[in-house]
Order: sequence, then C-alpha cells, then structure tokens
Amino acid sequence: MFVWGNTASSHASRWQGGKHMKFLKTCAALGVIAMGGATGASAETVLKLATAAPEKTPWGAQVNRLAEAIAEESEGRLKVEPYFNSQLGTENDTLAQLARGRIEMGLFTVSAGAQQAPEVGLMQLYGIYDSNEQRACVQDNYLTDKIRERLSPKGVYFGTWAEVGNGYLMSNEPITSVEQLKGMKVGISVNKINSEYWKTVGANPVPVSPGEAASGASTGLIEMYPTVYSFYIPSGLNKIIPVVSEYNYANGPGMFALSQRALEQMSEEDQAAINRAFDRFTSREIMDEIFAFEDKMREVHLSQGGQIVQVGEEFREEMAALLPPFWAAMAADHGEVGAEIMALIEKAKAECGS
Repeated sequence: MFVWGNTASSHASRWQGGKHMKFLKTCAALGVIAMGGATGASAETVLKLATAAPEKTPWGAQVNRLAEAIAEESEGRLKVEPYFNSQLGTENDTLAQLARGRIEMGLFTVSAGAQQAPEVGLMQLYGIYDSNEQRACVQDNYLTDKIRERLSPKGVYFGTWAEVGNGYLMSNEPITSVEQLKGMKVGISVNKINSEYWKTVGANPVPVSPGEAASGASTGLIEMYPTVYSFYIPSGLNKIIPVVSEYNYANGPGMFALSQRALEQMSEEDQAAINRAFDRFTSREIMDEIFAFEDKMREVHLSQGGQIVQVGEEFREEMAALLPPFWAAMAADHGEVGAEIMALIEKAKAECGS
C-alpha cells in the first residue's frame, strides 16, 4: 500500500510518462490477479463444526454424513470441517461461540441449547414421552419449528435432530422399587431439571461432573449415576458401579445447529442447500443408529461381568405417577411460553400415538 506524502511527491517528479504508464499497467494487472485469487478462494465456504464426539463413533459417522450431504446439496460451495473430541472447547463454550458467529456449526445436546434458551429444556423433560417412537414423531413433526423459533433470536439456528441415547440407572445394586430411591445419593450434572426430577422421586441429587463420576462412586460420594451406555462403558464407570437397572428415566435428544449469523451471510441458494441437507435425516433414523450402538455396549458390559436388570411394571407406574407435578412446575418457570410448549407437546403426543 502506498501512502502519498511529501517524500512520495518528490520522487513522483522523476517518473517519465512511458515508465509511469507501464508501472500503472503492472499494478492494475497485479490487482486483477489478486481479485481473481480472492474470487477463487471464496467459491468454497468452510464451515467449522464443533462436537464432543470422537470420530470413530455413531455420532462421528453422522457428522461426516451430514458434511457429505451439505457438500452435495451445495454442489461443493459449502464444506463442513469437523473438529471432534472437543477440540474447539466444551459443549456449552462452543455453543456460545456459535451463537456469536465464531464457530459456524456444531453437534450439541438439547441441554446445551437450554443454556441459550432455557425453555427448550421442556422439550426433553424426563418421562414426558410414552416411547421413543412417539418422541421421534413429536420432534420431527411438531417441535422443529418451535425450537427454531426459540433459538434463532439467541443466534442459534436449529438444523436437525440428533440423539444422545437412553438414560438408565447405574449403581451397585438393582433398583426395583421407588422406595429404594428415597434418600439415595444420585450424581447429576447441575441444572434445574436434573435436580428437581431427582428430588421429586425422593432421591438426594449430588452435583458431580462426568469426569468426577468414577471417583464419586468409588468414595461413596454418590450411590447411583444415571447415564447412557455410551458414557458408562467407555469411561470405565461400569467397573465401579456394575449394575444397570433399565428404567429409561431420560431420552436425550441432540441437535445439529448452525450459527444464525453464518446462515444469514449465505446466499439464498446456499441457505436452501443446507436446509435440504438437514431435511435428509429423521429422528427415527438417527435414534435407530444410536440404539444399535447401545445394544453393542450392553453386550460389552455383560461380557465384562456386569449386570443388567429389567425393572417391573409396578416400578414404572409408581414413577409415572410422580412426574406430572414435576412437569407442571418446570413449565411454570417459563410462564406463557412454557404453557405453550407443553400444550404443543401434549397435542403432538395425542396425534402421534404412543
């Protein structure tokens, strides 16, 4: 860059007409080359995608498959660049960065989404759905527009549903009655839904991060750690508290999200392409892949000497009877918006069937 000042003016008088013109033509040519290079570089937009998942897992496979779909639908104009294993930071941190436009895409739990818009946590209330089949129907056909509506003003564009898996009760003994839960020290990740749920069923929730679960169980700080097989087995927690009581207390939806800012900077053509890619995947399909992985994890657990217990219908009925006041209290925290979301879920459940 030239800054014309007194020194430059004194040198300018030395230029002869022909040399001056040749110099200007050279600069112009270089400018055209530079512009051409910039145009070529901008032909492919790179979208960084953050995820806590390792690549060699069903979640990693789903990330790569979505990346391929986006490349296909955009005819190569959009390229997703995944960063696995929390390379860009923790889930909550990377979602906050996405909301500010510093990361373009990510795979997150809906719990992380609730850090941005707390009311979306109602869409995954423990025990609210009668079955995973019903949940898949409700998510795809009723909740997609609603979660987009709540997250978009926070800078997060909901792309499509993902899946965390089924949460069960991991402890040192089979859990066969609600009475056993009374006063039991249950390790939880800290959020209001977690805390209030376990208080509702009579347990004593103890804040424990996933990284502290094994030591907490070893020292007696906690007696149970409810979680999914995909954490329980790889973390080695199953060697410490080896009994799984398969009461499906939680169904964990996830989400692929895009920075609202990044989306708005795209052409209409690319916005349409990325939405076509998101539309390729259904909740049921994604769930089935994760549940098949859980089945493999069950086999691993049993092969390592672990125990799996199927809880009885009486236990399920007792738990179900405790939950409606819990749901109502959680919805009340969000006023009219909470009532609206709960009414939508109940309508959707009735129309989807059990």
